[in-house]
Amino acid sequence: MTDLLNFNPEITVSDIMSILSFVPIIIGGIFALVKWNKDIKLKRAEYMQSLIDKIENDNSSGFYIIEYNYEWYNAMFHCNRELEQKIDYTLSYFNYICYLKFRKIITKNEFNFFEYKIKRIIQNPSIQNYFYNLYHFSSHANVPMIFPNLFEYIKKHNLFDNFFWDKEAYKTNAKYTRFLNF
Repeated sequence: MTDLLNFNPEITVSDIMSILSFVPIIIGGIFALVKWNKDIKLKRAEYMQSLIDKIENDNSSGFYIIEYNYEWYNAMFHCNRELEQKIDYTLSYFNYICYLKFRKIITKNEFNFFEYKIKRIIQNPSIQNYFYNLYHFSSHANVPMIFPNLFEYIKKHNLFDNFFWDKEAYKTNAKYTRFLNF
């Protein structure tokens, strides 16, 4: 019993071997952690590149129609299925980007590339008029707003003017028209 209570300060060869056997495990763990971190960064970079390529190189996108301020939102827009699909496809894409930002799936720094494009989109008078019609139609029909994340981003950053919120603005403000039933 007294042997258990006595501390023996001697280090044996087996003690040294036990300690040394952990060194390769620790070094291997560090290398695995570094490699995993690099793999995550590479996958993230590839994902970001795929998001960028999607808008830059996709022919179904209507981004350049929007960016170059073509006046496309008129009484015939909802009858032109091809154009409406291109515009809605583009807005859906940026709605998804805003969703990723709100969920913190992409960082602020990663979002910066898309933020320029989103601001270019909302500066387009046809987009503002289209959103005006969609917003007031949704309110009137008591249905959720389409492109909710993009709409929230625009609203959060005060990118709509004060007339936007007035459903009667189309009567006095030439910027807005009424092409949907609200």
